[in-house]
Amino acid sequence: MKKLNRSFYLSLCTLLLASTSVIALPKLNIVTEFMPPLQLAKSGHKIHGKTAELVSAIVEDSGLLHHIDIFPWARSYLWATTKPNVLIFPIIRTEEREHKFHWIGKVWSFSAQVYRLKSRSDIKANSLEDAKNYSVGVYREDFFHRYLVRQGFKSEQLYAVTDIEQSVLLFLHGRTDLIVIDESILEYYLKKHHHTNSEVFSIMQLPDVKANDAYIALSKGTSPAIINQLTQSYQRVSTSESFADDIKRRTVSSNANTQ
Repeated sequence: MKKLNRSFYLSLCTLLLASTSVIALPKLNIVTEFMPPLQLAKSGHKIHGKTAELVSAIVEDSGLLHHIDIFPWARSYLWATTKPNVLIFPIIRTEEREHKFHWIGKVWSFSAQVYRLKSRSDIKANSLEDAKNYSVGVYREDFFHRYLVRQGFKSEQLYAVTDIEQSVLLFLHGRTDLIVIDESILEYYLKKHHHTNSEVFSIMQLPDVKANDAYIALSKGTSPAIINQLTQSYQRVSTSESFADDIKRRTVSSNANTQ
């Protein structure tokens, strides 16, 4: 009986110590943006959408206390580069960003398309150099915006807005000549505003941006325990059959826009 009690108390102490270590961890702040159909949510605890569901599964597996905020991309990126214990997604992994984050794992593959309205037959653009003769709608400070700037586009050519839907509407109403966006994002807003794919034409895929991957990343200064728990959860979830199948479908279709 004494041995049984001792074993029981040892198990209880181990459980309490484990619980205390989890409780002692700081809350994880998750930042993303409203970008249907990839992620749709209100600030709080629940997120849904194609990419968000993968991230949600990983965070829930980790058991970490967390809070989700939906911000414009520029603000999310600012938080993730200035505050500890911040998870940002989906974020493109580039050489410039490599040292700024702890990279947990890939959640999406995408491609970037340049579109014009089919009715705008006056637009003669078959290359990025040609596109410099027209106005281009972009999402302010995202990867594609910065990419076009690096390619020599002037600020007066780039119509940068803080909302993707606004960018699409400006394009549909002829306020911008071209738009850089992914097919799945464009399709969502076309349908929402009672338009069809037959009204748009993809001029080109952005050169050198054909197979970029979007990741979950953690800010510098994040607790090593949080990094470890999320890394382990990512490995568990990412090796599940449903996760692998989902990633495969997205990689093959390459139909996602990200930052």
